[in-house]
Amino acid sequence: MGRRKKSANNAPVERQLPSARESVADESAVSVREEEQEVEDPYTIPLHSRQAAFAILWLLVYSFAMFTLPFGAFYGTRHVLADHFHIEGFHNTCGSVLAAVLTVNVIIMLYAFRGFREVEEEDRERAKRKVH
Repeated sequence: MGRRKKSANNAPVERQLPSARESVADESAVSVREEEQEVEDPYTIPLHSRQAAFAILWLLVYSFAMFTLPFGAFYGTRHVLADHFHIEGFHNTCGSVLAAVLTVNVIIMLYAFRGFREVEEEDRERAKRKVH
């Protein structure tokens, strides 16, 4: 398992503690090597590509919600107003359209808030990078 290295005269090699200057230089060299390793690793996805992928993913999620939820709100409200409240005709249609329009506006607001939050997260990450 753990064998000691021996010098040519078979005496154990003594380890000397590095001085403060050497340890700081070694730590900075290690951090530079780690940064180079991160850059050279072919299997990691660059940060801007991950952000673009997540942006497209969230665009698809909100697009799907924009297409499906207003229809659900329209026909759901139409059903509830007709069957439970016995409201028919023009008032039923107006209530259903109002529910669909409110649903679209809520989805748009959620999409905008998500965009603002992503910008704030990017600003925090940039500030952390400047500190480190």
